[in-house]
Amino acid sequence: MAKGTYFKKGDLIIYLFLICCFSVLGNSISKFEDEKPSKTEIYVDGNLKYVYPLQEKEKYIFVDTEIGGVNIKIENNMVRVTSSNSPLKLCVKQGWIKNPGDVIVGVPDKLIVKIIGDKKNDDDIDFIIR
Repeated sequence: MAKGTYFKKGDLIIYLFLICCFSVLGNSISKFEDEKPSKTEIYVDGNLKYVYPLQEKEKYIFVDTEIGGVNIKIENNMVRVTSSNSPLKLCVKQGWIKNPGDVIVGVPDKLIVKIIGDKKNDDDIDFIIR
């Protein structure tokens, strides 16, 4: 049995490149965890209709849509669609959302429910154009 090496030089370069990529990705994801959920925005037919603060106590909301409407529940700083008139009820099956950036989409209802977070620092620069 010949003694060989596990990794060749090219393999090590590829592995180091992948480790660097995942490190950068992990750091960028951890920045989003700094935001705390503060409110939910409800869009119907592409227009912002309602904005509700997230809260600990239970709150039910009815949102009128083209195919009848949906019931939305806010509780323990989380949001979910509890009932819908859509045929497949995919927005109900999506369950609870609780993190900033999470979205529930109801296509037949033309509904979007989004969680918005509080930014700790409003001085953040999004981008610079020269």
